Amino acid sequence: MMSSDFPERYNRSLYPTFYDSLLGLLREDISILDVGSGRRPALDPVSRPSGCTYDGLDISASELEAAPEGSYDEVWISDLCISNPRLREKYDIVISWQVLEHVSSLYAAVDNVRAYLSPRGVFVAALSGSWGFFSVANRVIPHKIATAAMHHLLGRDPESVFPAHYDHCSFDGLRGAFAKWSSVTITPFYTGGNYLNFSPLIRKVYLTGENFIERRNWRNLATHYLVVAQK
Repeated sequence: MMSSDFPERYNRSLYPTFYDSLLGLLREDISILDVGSGRRPALDPVSRPSGCTYDGLDISASELEAAPEGSYDEVWISDLCISNPRLREKYDIVISWQVLEHVSSLYAAVDNVRAYLSPRGVFVAALSGSWGFFSVANRVIPHKIATAAMHHLLGRDPESVFPAHYDHCSFDGLRGAFAKWSSVTITPFYTGGNYLNFSPLIRKVYLTGENFIERRNWRNLATHYLVVAQK
């Protein structure tokens, strides 16, 4: 049960919103590329429409190999920031769950996704923002220490924690990266309090500041973003 000190906006969490945005685009025989999900596909096989082609792209071969059998029809071991001509205009939808904050160049990654989409194709992406407290801490604290802390305090599997760059992962940064697209909707989320569930007192103090930021609509300081963009 959600603690009473969480504001109402926490009832609209990131993944259900991401999932709902994606479901509205699905149809039979569609082709989908899941970028960066590795061992955990962003869309479960049972949720995929009939005749759907579902491929996975990840920089790590071991991550793709660790995915359950039947997760992907085809896999591509590739850096999203490096163009792969074989994927040009191959997919109707590209999806990305908590990946864009990990790429070294947001602009290069977004341009490559656009190239991989068929005409009028759609990109659905959820990511962490550059200026959430956990994002700043992730850049300041050495990765090994941050991984150990997340495992101890949040119970996170160390294998699920990867280095992040947060390149242009702000509202204005995303608007710039998607400037070439025919349409884009960027929805900010202010929901960083769950990272502090280990300390109700610290969480309460944090939420006071986050509420202040959310009320003033300081979108560059959002903790997460949902992007839905059409080529």
